[in-house]
Amino acid sequence: MSISERQLAAFAADHNVYGSPVSPRYLAGRGDPRHITHTLWAAGWTNSSDPLHPALRMTSPDRSLRLDVDFAEERYGWRVSTEFGHSYWSASFSTSTPVEIVAGLTDALMRPEPDTPALPVADILTARGWEHTTDETQTQSLLSPDGTVHAELRVSPSIGVTGWQFIAASHHGEFGPRGVLWRADFRETTPPHLLAAFTAAVCHPAPALRARFDHASSPHVHVDEEFVIGDAMVAVHKQRLAHARRMRPRPVQHAPGPAIPVPATPATASPAR
Repeated sequence: MSISERQLAAFAADHNVYGSPVSPRYLAGRGDPRHITHTLWAAGWTNSSDPLHPALRMTSPDRSLRLDVDFAEERYGWRVSTEFGHSYWSASFSTSTPVEIVAGLTDALMRPEPDTPALPVADILTARGWEHTTDETQTQSLLSPDGTVHAELRVSPSIGVTGWQFIAASHHGEFGPRGVLWRADFRETTPPHLLAAFTAAVCHPAPALRARFDHASSPHVHVDEEFVIGDAMVAVHKQRLAHARRMRPRPVQHAPGPAIPVPATPATASPAR
């Protein structure tokens, strides 16, 4: 599987516009969904959706994972999950979540699970200067240095841990978030290494390229000098596709089985004269 030249040309044409590097990336705006879908396709995921339906479903090569994309569902526009079973987990993201942040998780799906334990979410964020508090129920709360992103490990007194939630908003106060920009929700059974990959993407210091006016309007947003971003966007996209192709599972090579002996054909006696 590969992205065709026609698809790359369409991607390039859509980004042949003026734009800028925007930071922090969690305030950069949605971005292009093909940042994720093209990459998974190059890594061997298949499109298992109805081609005439606006929603998209992609399935992993081993058919254990699926990605559902439906921009009519604002809060759960992106959803990654396993097939239902003993180890079921799911993660959902609003359609406005920056694609580079969603890709923190989806890119990790293409890689083998690491042998070493993943860093806890709180450790990753506090290393970047996020404020960390824990209440009497053991619910953990973390707030970004600019006060716009709140992460919470929710703990219910009756049912225990219910999972992580991230919310980016213009303001977080006593009565909750105001001006919500995006949100992400993780079931408590989400593998720790995937949570860690997503969290690292949230607080990654690299800016994201965005077209003019496509980023959030906030005093905390820093916009660098403007230029035509098409060539830079295509170069980054091609690098991602090349990396994804290297992650594609190789076909299983079956060892040849033992040779089956062929019984000798008995000699036929010559007829008596």
